[in-house]
Amino acid sequence: MSIEQPLDHSVFGPGDTLSLTVGVTDAEDGHGGAVDCSRVVVESPLGRVPPLRRLGGRSGCTGTLVTGRGAADDVAFGLTARYEDGGAPGAPALTGSTSVTLRAAFCEAEWFTATGGAHGGAAAESHPGDSGGRRAVEIEDGDWIGLGTVPLENIGSITVRAASGGTGGTLELRSGSPAGPVLGEVSIPFTGGWDRPVSPTATLSGPGHSVRLFAVFSNPAWGADTADLFALDWLRFNGPAAGGAPAGAGRHPLPPSGRP
Repeated sequence: MSIEQPLDHSVFGPGDTLSLTVGVTDAEDGHGGAVDCSRVVVESPLGRVPPLRRLGGRSGCTGTLVTGRGAADDVAFGLTARYEDGGAPGAPALTGSTSVTLRAAFCEAEWFTATGGAHGGAAAESHPGDSGGRRAVEIEDGDWIGLGTVPLENIGSITVRAASGGTGGTLELRSGSPAGPVLGEVSIPFTGGWDRPVSPTATLSGPGHSVRLFAVFSNPAWGADTADLFALDWLRFNGPAAGGAPAGAGRHPLPPSGRP
């Protein structure tokens, strides 16, 4: 059996409707190429999956999954499909399974898994105008945050939302460690104030697999008597969406319910 849709390592946003297609081959119980889709169960922490329906005359089943509003509070999620046949006289039923991994398109900056650097690292601070009501602050030259292990298959670029009432600076995405290879970088200038965010996008080069990802902040012009470089609200990974369109294309960065 196989999960034909969504594709492995595609991305999603909270509240997205994902189309599900599960292919099943059962030589004994598949009459005329069709299977009993009530025997196919799809399990996911992203939301509830209603019973699947038969996909025409094909040996497959289809349905939908609506991701929950809090579904993006992690990086990667498994979507598993199981099928149990009808068994046979004197033989127990057989079960097959398959799975794909989906990644959350959005990562709140304040979810960082670690922080450090030349000036002590970043901190999380409440801010009612930001997504989730919080942001990463105290960002100075040489500081960094860890974003955990991020599956970067099919991810071609990253968009960040940040505001600067200080000197501005550069955000580098590095692989493996804060000193690791640079995968991409975003320039965040002085934006006119801490409540005036911008959302620049940068291309990510490779690596085509999961990596420990770090955001490293820099501006050699920063000094101990100057303001922070910028405040970071969120990061969005752009690639083929689980729904079929490029992630973030033509839609608001985050759900409108209290998350600007």
